[in-house]
Amino acid sequence: MADHDDKAQRAIALLEQAGLRATAQRVLLVSLLYGDGAHRHVTAEQLYEEAVMARGKVSLATVYNTMRALSKAGLLRQVNADAGRIYFDTNTGDHQHIYDESTGTLTDIDAAILKDITLPPLPRGTRLEGVDLIVRVRS
Repeated sequence: MADHDDKAQRAIALLEQAGLRATAQRVLLVSLLYGDGAHRHVTAEQLYEEAVMARGKVSLATVYNTMRALSKAGLLRQVNADAGRIYFDTNTGDHQHIYDESTGTLTDIDAAILKDITLPPLPRGTRLEGVDLIVRVRS
């Protein structure tokens, strides 16, 4: 029970730091996302299933809305690896991904590995906001 309370308190602190209201549903979802401290790649449907298994009272729409709010607050990064689904990444730092099309698994690539890649010239009047590189594989 103490572990559950610790995760909930960390979730509340994270939500408050991001300026988001700590509703029961958000606390549950953030606890599931960040509870073990490891970075994760999840879809809204996967997180919804985890919430149901944890006996949480949450709708799929609430999961989507929460994940969008967390993304907007900078706590999650959206990764569009597959046309049929959006992944949410708890690692918001500079990195890229390998996507296994057979399993639907995303794996991080450290940004340092790609440091020697040269970008094409940007169109006049624009600035670089980020680079999203997805290496696609099939197992």
